[in-house]
Amino acid sequence: MQTYHALQETGTIAILRGWSCIQAMPLVQALYAGGIRMAEVAVDNLDAFETVAKLRKIWDGKMYIGAGTITDEERCACALKAGAQFIVAPNYHSGVVSLCQKNGIMVLPGVLTPSEIQAALAQGCEYVKLFPAGRMGPGYIRDILSPFPEAKIVAVGGISADNAPQYYAAGAVGVGVGGSLSALVDVGDWESITQQAQRLVRAFRDRSDKR
Repeated sequence: MQTYHALQETGTIAILRGWSCIQAMPLVQALYAGGIRMAEVAVDNLDAFETVAKLRKIWDGKMYIGAGTITDEERCACALKAGAQFIVAPNYHSGVVSLCQKNGIMVLPGVLTPSEIQAALAQGCEYVKLFPAGRMGPGYIRDILSPFPEAKIVAVGGISADNAPQYYAAGAVGVGVGGSLSALVDVGDWESITQQAQRLVRAFRDRSDKR
């Protein structure tokens, strides 16, 4: 399964923020058991690149490991060197997009405004990350798809298994989930994380818009 196919099949990117490889391992295992096949390691410190490399080696062939919070070309280059299989950004940076395209790596640039969406589409991005989606609400996705029906929007920020169906109903083709898992990770409730993952994948597969 290629990276694009993983998103097309499960619709969910799990966001891992602030955890070492050892801390992330049981989380990734729980996510995998629940059907999620994409995990994004947020690059909020230099150790995150090592986490990307280690998780990539351990989960190669089973889970796609990407890097997030990639705000510039320098971070992007480090992430690609570590073996990231996809790149996620909170912002739209044409240099990051170009570097990923040059290396044949899936990239989800962060967008919010119509101008940013147009720029990403014009540069050939198949998917865009709408952030912060939770602040804007599902209605914003519905509104933005009116002038940009070709945009494939992955909603990130404030998304959970509880509200993901609302974003799919509005036209999102995927979601990124992190914050709603944090409390469960803190107490080591891996079974509940697996159940949340199952609900997220089910919400994606039950959506009415099958773009």
